[in-house]
Amino acid sequence: MNKINRSHFIKTMFTGAIALQLPFVFSCNTSNINGVTLIIEDKKYSINTIDLKLILDILMPETTVGPSAMALKADVYLFWLLADQKVDLSRKLNLATSIKRINDFSDEKYNSSLQELSVSKLQEVIKAVSNTTWGETDLSLLMTVCFEAMFANPIYNCNTDYIGWKWLEYTAGIPFPSIENKYPEIMKINHLK
Repeated sequence: MNKINRSHFIKTMFTGAIALQLPFVFSCNTSNINGVTLIIEDKKYSINTIDLKLILDILMPETTVGPSAMALKADVYLFWLLADQKVDLSRKLNLATSIKRINDFSDEKYNSSLQELSVSKLQEVIKAVSNTTWGETDLSLLMTVCFEAMFANPIYNCNTDYIGWKWLEYTAGIPFPSIENKYPEIMKINHLK
């Protein structure tokens, strides 16, 4: 018989409970949460949400051309991805470490954290990061999150008021998901009945 260690059980249950609540927490209000700690494969990852928003604002800023990453709630979408059990582990790990890695680069090369920099210096940092092998990958992953948020249905607490769809002049498939049949709930429905 396999004995379960009590501390491992409690840690697993706590992690699961937190992961299940992330989409709800971030759909409510991301503006006053400065950091989130996730546990992926028994390792803690801290994501500074202010740094995340600063980076996303540089990658996809507010312009007259199209919606910004913040208007699309790409930050909310990123945490939704990290909480999704079906997302590839390597993608989760890269996303979970990318923000800290970019901030560490800023500290090392510019002697300042991202939060201490002007917009022009932030742009300079992101450009320098994009010229590194790891940075190109990290920024590409973050841009992918922005694009996915742009196409996501607002039921997932991003792309509010269909701003991404309107900007793209995109018509999504019908019927739209409902609370009962949105992902991942739809995966539990037996469609062969």
